[in-house]
Amino acid sequence: MHQLHSKVVPVPWARRLVIDAGRAAQRRHAIHGLFEVDVTSARGALRRHHETTGEDLSFTAFVVACVARAVAADPTVQAYRDLRGRDVIFDQVDVGLPVEVDVDGSPFAFTHVLRDAGHRTVQELHREIHDVKADPQLSPSVRKAPWARAYLILPGFVRVRLLGMLHRLPHRQRALAGTVGVTAVGMFGAGGGWGIAFQLHTLSIVIGGITRRPILFQGVLVEREFLQLTISLDHDVVDGAPAARFVARLRGLLMAAEEIGLPAASRRSA
Repeated sequence: MHQLHSKVVPVPWARRLVIDAGRAAQRRHAIHGLFEVDVTSARGALRRHHETTGEDLSFTAFVVACVARAVAADPTVQAYRDLRGRDVIFDQVDVGLPVEVDVDGSPFAFTHVLRDAGHRTVQELHREIHDVKADPQLSPSVRKAPWARAYLILPGFVRVRLLGMLHRLPHRQRALAGTVGVTAVGMFGAGGGWGIAFQLHTLSIVIGGITRRPILFQGVLVEREFLQLTISLDHDVVDGAPAARFVARLRGLLMAAEEIGLPAASRRSA
């Protein structure tokens, strides 16, 4: 009989963090919405920007900018309920974005927080994401790795309870993970499709794939590009009506593509 070979390896400490996050996320009462947005204009604007300036802005930075603006228009969708049962609503939108870095020789996605994303341009967000990818030590999250290792010394049930309580400590949540979560599946693969991430924020968005298909557009059969998005909300904090208004705002921003190339001064005065 052919003998099968195997090996036993320890679970990386960073993977243990993911396992704890998954267990803690089960405590949230999440609702999910899957929808598509026509991003043909946005993709075209990004290509034209590259041809004109030579700067290759990332699509992820564009989506993050649109998400932040949509949240800033109604910050209640990023509220957190504290231990006294009060809703804490932050005016500033801080977006937690997983960025893949090398940890002990293996790739791992650390959450880097893009501060005040609602008042920043696509260019500013793109450059920060690019800089953190090039030098992960620029991210405070990566620099907290020794604290994460110390946290893993605690018993498993204690770790999960602490993570599960994080959203009930709004200011700690904002400091460690931001007020909104955005995960870009397209950063790690290509093709169409949706994704559902752990619910670690009141509002989480998964940027899925992009598909091309023919549709009737202004009476003409053309090929358009559609982005798949998943919106997840903590239903204990956000009801359906505010969520629907947020999705409508986000859809409008993504379709209009007005975030691209908008100077910082104009953005802040808008």
